[in-house]
Amino acid sequence: MQILHGDNQIASREKYLTEKQSAVKQGLNIVDLTGDQTNLPDLTQAVEAKSLFGSANAIFIESLFSSRHSNTKKQIIDYLSKKKNESIVIWEPKDVTVQVKDLPSTKFDLPKYIFNFLDNPTLESFHKCLTAMPVEQIFASLATRVHKNLLGLGRISKKINPQELLNIEYKQKTSSPPYDLTTALEIWLAKT
Repeated sequence: MQILHGDNQIASREKYLTEKQSAVKQGLNIVDLTGDQTNLPDLTQAVEAKSLFGSANAIFIESLFSSRHSNTKKQIIDYLSKKKNESIVIWEPKDVTVQVKDLPSTKFDLPKYIFNFLDNPTLESFHKCLTAMPVEQIFASLATRVHKNLLGLGRISKKINPQELLNIEYKQKTSSPPYDLTTALEIWLAKT
């Protein structure tokens, strides 16, 4: 069993999909479950059942630990803690370290230079961020950081006009500029 989680959703999701492809290549039966719709009998059957041809199941669960707290969820986690050697992969869209401290897990963190870019956006740091995450995620993170800065919760060193980011987003959604989001952000960063 392994639990994939953390702030870097893209990296953790890629690992999740790689594990699923690997299970297919090994000839395992893939059983997909979601955390908020799974119950203990279904999970038990998926883990302990064998197919007619004798191949085992590989269980893939999404968002189990980030689902709402319930008795069912507690029962499932208790059951899984006894099945650490089974072929079970759980993907979480966020950091669930506190909930999985006694279970085998891999945490995917965002690189530190991304936070440096969000605190002090420059063209050089932007290009470095592009190596680790898609431009859409960078833009969304930047917009969130600017919003938090307006509320007094952020710490951006530059004075950024949120209207400029809104204009970039509007132009991208209406397809009015002749260039993509990466180029739009490069032009914006060159001006600031």
